[in-house]
Amino acid sequence: MKTMHFIFLFGWMATVFAQEIALAPDQMKADLAVVRDILTNGHPGLYDYTSKTQLDSLYRSIVTEISTPQSPAAFFRLLSGLTDQIHDGHLLLFPPPTLQKVERFFPLLLKYIQGDWYTDTDDFDLPAGTQILSINDIPLDEILERLWKYVPADGFNTTQKYRKIEMYFSLYLNYAFGAALDYSVTYLDQNGQTQRRTVQSEPFESLNTRNTRRRSYFARYHGFEDGRNFSARYIGNKSPFVYFIDSLKTAVLTVHSFGIDPKQFKSDLIDLFEEIEDAEADYLVIDIRRNDGGFRPDAIHLFTFLTNKPFRQIESSQVVSLTIPQQEYVFKTYLDPQQFLYDKFKDYPRGDRWVLATDGAEEIMVPDDRGFKGKVYVLVGGLTFSAAATFALNAKNDPDITLVGEECGGGYYFHNGEFPVYYRLPHSEIVLVQFMEKVLHVVSDKTVPPGSGVPPDYTVGLTADDLFTGKDAQLDYILNQLIPLSSTH
Repeated sequence: MKTMHFIFLFGWMATVFAQEIALAPDQMKADLAVVRDILTNGHPGLYDYTSKTQLDSLYRSIVTEISTPQSPAAFFRLLSGLTDQIHDGHLLLFPPPTLQKVERFFPLLLKYIQGDWYTDTDDFDLPAGTQILSINDIPLDEILERLWKYVPADGFNTTQKYRKIEMYFSLYLNYAFGAALDYSVTYLDQNGQTQRRTVQSEPFESLNTRNTRRRSYFARYHGFEDGRNFSARYIGNKSPFVYFIDSLKTAVLTVHSFGIDPKQFKSDLIDLFEEIEDAEADYLVIDIRRNDGGFRPDAIHLFTFLTNKPFRQIESSQVVSLTIPQQEYVFKTYLDPQQFLYDKFKDYPRGDRWVLATDGAEEIMVPDDRGFKGKVYVLVGGLTFSAAATFALNAKNDPDITLVGEECGGGYYFHNGEFPVYYRLPHSEIVLVQFMEKVLHVVSDKTVPPGSGVPPDYTVGLTADDLFTGKDAQLDYILNQLIPLSSTH
């Protein structure tokens, strides 16, 4: 289901804060009461990371803040601080429709690397890899702190927040500070001297076009001088695809999305693994660094081509309600609540919730005879989320598969998902998306700290020099470190 609500996010990519009609305190209090009831009576892990006492205190502080009229934008900022404290990557908040269509955005495309921010394209006479120090005299550290609450994440995971903020930096900057016609930027030049320049804001369409030339897409590493052609072929391709590095007898299977119809996805996999077998590859790299999830069967189907034994994903699933709270404000659900909520859980009460300890999908979690028989590596990162993180956890549980990259955005021990409900608040018209089912994962390594994402076996990050040269350090580590090491044993 992840793909669906990210389509919804892109619908908001063209909004900025403008002149808005203020909300009265009673209107905001009414909307806050709706949010509180939705969370209290429907969220399956409301107090997993933040206690009831802490959340009650946060509600009281918001009530104090809204004692005078506020714009919908200001109210949205307050609610974002609330939902962020629940630490649920599937709990989404979208701005109100009173925000007008965008005219201009902050124009620089940035990359976060080891605590610093760098330009990710060669634009505005600032080469890729230029370190940015401040925007409008606000240090980037302070800006990051202000943007943090707009990115939901599972538990205490930070990699997803960093990756999402760098991806949607201009959007979140508007959320926090509003739009501007131009921006004063301080940066370090190639001699390490602090410089300042003014850059004009740009329409979203211009940012979107230049986004295809991000240096962190590593077009040069793959032999492409034109980043736009590389982006269209590799980055923007949501269907799974494979390419080969013949000198290493290695296939690289890139899967940017599990949001493809499961029957079509399974058919694609059959063709791709037949191609891999024909190429007589000894090593297989699965790249899911930009996969934010989708349909669970897609993730299961892919793993059946990698394993030689039956596997499991779920210890149990649970809900705290058999009905959708505050139904009068629901405007969209993708699943029938009678079938996928009430009928699914009603016979399994346990304390203050309903717990299902079986997984109907286990019947398809068996090896595919057409699967790969060689050594498998999986590339993961902060954008690896939801069904993709569950796939990564299957790989993590398998001692024959090696994970490389950075911590996944999706939770290690559990995640909330499966049953999304879309709400529109009655006065501010802010949209809240809540997933009502908590899924506890099958894990082999129980020493991983609570609140973590799925950790890689080898943590490999990007350096500023990697960005400047266009080197895909994570893939390169597999190709030039792990595979040669494996071939000697």
